[in-house]
Formats: sequence, C-alpha cells, structure tokens
Amino acid sequence: MKTAITDVVFGLDNVLVQWDGRRPITGQYPEGIADMMFDPGDEWGMEFYLAMLECGWSEERVLASFELHHGPAIAWVLKMYLDHEEDGFVGMMPGMGDLLRDLDVAGIRLWGLTNTTKKHLALAQQRFPELGLLRDFMASSEAGLRLPDPVLVRHAIERFNIDSRTTLFVDSNEPIVKKLEGFGFQAVVFKDASSLRNKISALA
Repeated sequence: MKTAITDVVFGLDNVLVQWDGRRPITGQYPEGIADMMFDPGDEWGMEFYLAMLECGWSEERVLASFELHHGPAIAWVLKMYLDHEEDGFVGMMPGMGDLLRDLDVAGIRLWGLTNTTKKHLALAQQRFPELGLLRDFMASSEAGLRLPDPVLVRHAIERFNIDSRTTLFVDSNEPIVKKLEGFGFQAVVFKDASSLRNKISALA
C-alpha cells in the first residue's frame, strides 16, 4: 500500500529542463565532430569524462586527462563544450513549471537530486527561475559520488530531512529509479508532466 507523499525529489535534465548535450558542440562544429565526441565505443570518451565531472573532478583535471588520450586538438573541442555548456539547455520541460507551482501551493515540499556538476546546476538555476521553487538541489559532484550510490542517497535524505517512505523520486533514468525504490522511496520514471501529475494525484 502506497503512503501519501509529503515530498518530491526531482532529477534535472530531461525531467525539469530540456537538455541536449550535443548542442554545445554542434553550435561550434559540424555534426560529425559531435558524433566523434559522443562515440559510445570510446572508453575514454565524453561519457566517461562527463561522469568524472559529476563525481567532482575539476574541468582542468578532466581536460588534462582527455588530452593525454586524444591530443590537444580534440581536447580543445571538449573545452569548447564546457565553455558553451549553457547552450545545451533548450527550455523547461513542457508543463513542468506549472506542475512545480501547483505542488508548491499544495504544500508538497520540492527537492532536487541528480548526477551533475555544481556549475551545470547553477547554469540551469540562473536560466530557469521555476527551479527556485525547489527548497534545495543537490548535485552529485558536491559529494564526489554518483547516483545510485547509497551513500549519496543517505546524504540527501539527511540534508533534506525527508522520509523516503513519503517521498516520490522522479528521474528519467530507469535503473536509478529502480535502485531508489530499493532504498524505500516511491519512485517513477519521468515520461511527461501530465503523466507525473496523474501519478502524484493518485498518491496524494
């Protein structure tokens, strides 16, 4: 039996805000360069180094390590990505601004927890004032750990002073959502604002 929720914890990219990670590159280089940078077969590629940033590595450390594996010319592309990171934000996810406002008025406490950097989060908060409705937002880089690490989850629970049994966790990453369910959260994979609104209404 589900318990009525008092709190909602949101992910960020493609939950609250629309994010296209290719845009900071395609705004500066041809599509083929973006394809190369995001090659999933490259074990020392963008996916690895973005994860390291989310774990708390500095941009300087990431760029130095990336250059060792790919050379200075390709490392410069990564630098351009980091310098133009805010270009990846497309807008708020449709309907999510209204949903945040309605939940806040209803007395549901709103929080954020996501795999990202403090810089990325700050860029989003500066661009989208609706994110100010969240009482706190924790980036994984603050703790040097990535979801679904249980130490990071416990840290967030303590910091937000929430009860996982009455908290709904919302993220677009299904494996993370499944893990958070195992930690006692009510959890849902984000699809769209309308489906989430219906889910929350059913739990209220």
